[in-house]
Amino acid sequence: MFPKILARIAFIILFSSIIPNLIAQPILPDIGGATEKGVVVVTWNCQYDGIKSIAVQRSSDSVHNYATVGYVKNIKKGIQAFIDGHPSPGNNWYQLYISFGSSLTWMSNRVKIHIDSSTLLNEKMVLPPNDSLQKISVTEGGNTRTIESKAGIVVTIDTSNSLTTSHTTEVKMATSVDSATIKPNIRISMAPNASDMNPFAYIKSHYVFTNPLTGHVNMELPEVREHHYSIRFFDSKDNQVLEVPKITESPIVIDKRNFEQKGIYKFILKRDNAEFETGYVTIY
Repeated sequence: MFPKILARIAFIILFSSIIPNLIAQPILPDIGGATEKGVVVVTWNCQYDGIKSIAVQRSSDSVHNYATVGYVKNIKKGIQAFIDGHPSPGNNWYQLYISFGSSLTWMSNRVKIHIDSSTLLNEKMVLPPNDSLQKISVTEGGNTRTIESKAGIVVTIDTSNSLTTSHTTEVKMATSVDSATIKPNIRISMAPNASDMNPFAYIKSHYVFTNPLTGHVNMELPEVREHHYSIRFFDSKDNQVLEVPKITESPIVIDKRNFEQKGIYKFILKRDNAEFETGYVTIY
């Protein structure tokens, strides 16, 4: 009888030391996530060496139709993250496809992030494709972990929300932790540096913008029949890639295939031969 009691106490002590870390920051195979203004951040703690690649996959139905939306740039052991700047409206289920140098592959657990379509249409900033968003750095200090992207996205993970000893009796017989119960306190802020005069400093135009639901470029111009509108698009080297010399109706949709490759494109919209607006759109 006495050995059984000791075993039960040891079991409780073991979980009282493990569970706070799981709750504060998901450890693979568990992952956590958060969203702000149409941007999703998926984050986790990787305890493995020898990883060759981590692909982030997304689906709208949680079981099938997962497609890779990008790769994690920094795969060294510790805090890792992926920024999805172009999620789909509705439910977005994320999972990781992890490849090791030994040719072993396996999947993480899944996390669901819901995106309201009105948020994508009304609040989304001009952001580059996902591969550019992954240029991030991670710093640790005190009870927080900070993930910062060169695109001006800062993610703060609060690791102070740990379970206390009084909660251990609730999980003492558990053999695993459901990833749905892991909800790290993740805060996302987007504060691009306007002094850099780069595309990330611009809010989405009300007239010319990438439709987040289709990926095509939408134009909604005021009083289009009373004015002469024209628009030109330029790549990052200021080379003109597309021109519409006369716009006679609104709204109008420009198929993203006209841009040939993904990236951020500058546009100059003119009305009656005078510059009406300058801005950026993302092709992803």
